[in-house]
Amino acid sequence: MYEMSDQERSRRQRFESDNMIEYSSGSKVGKKNVLIVDDHYVVRRGLIELLSQQPDLTVCDAVATAEQALEVADREPVDLAIVDISLGQIDGLILTDMLKQRHPDLTILILSMHDEQLYGPRAVQAGASGFVAKQEAGDTLLDAIRQVLSGQTYFHSGC
Repeated sequence: MYEMSDQERSRRQRFESDNMIEYSSGSKVGKKNVLIVDDHYVVRRGLIELLSQQPDLTVCDAVATAEQALEVADREPVDLAIVDISLGQIDGLILTDMLKQRHPDLTILILSMHDEQLYGPRAVQAGASGFVAKQEAGDTLLDAIRQVLSGQTYFHSGC
C-alpha cells in the first residue's frame, strides 16, 4: 500500500481545509475522478463547488501548476483533467502532452479564456478531447465533461 510522505499529507490537509471537501480515496463505483489544474484559486474553488454537486463526479485534487498536476496524476487514479492553458512555466498545452504521454487513457478537457479557434487545434494536437471557454455557462462545462468522458470530443469550432 502507498504511504504518503509528510509533505503530501500536509498538502492534502491544506487542500481539504482550503476547499472544505474530502479527497476521494480512488475511483468510487459510478464516480469519475476529476483533477482541476488552474493557477487561479477562485476558478479552482468555483469548479470544486460546481463539480461537487454532481452525483457522477468527484474532485480528487485541485492544483495550480503543471508540476503539481503531474505529481497527482502519477500518484492516484484520475479519469479527467480539466486544464487551463495559462499556468506559468509549463503551459496547459505542454502539460496536456506530458499527461497523455504518461497516461494515454486520461481524458483532458481544456478550460481557458483564450480563443478556441486559435488554441483548439493546438489542444487537439496535444491530446485534449475538448475545449471550453471560461466565459461559457456552468451547464455547458458539465455537458462538455460528460461528452468527453463518454469518449467523444467537445469543440464549438469543430476542431
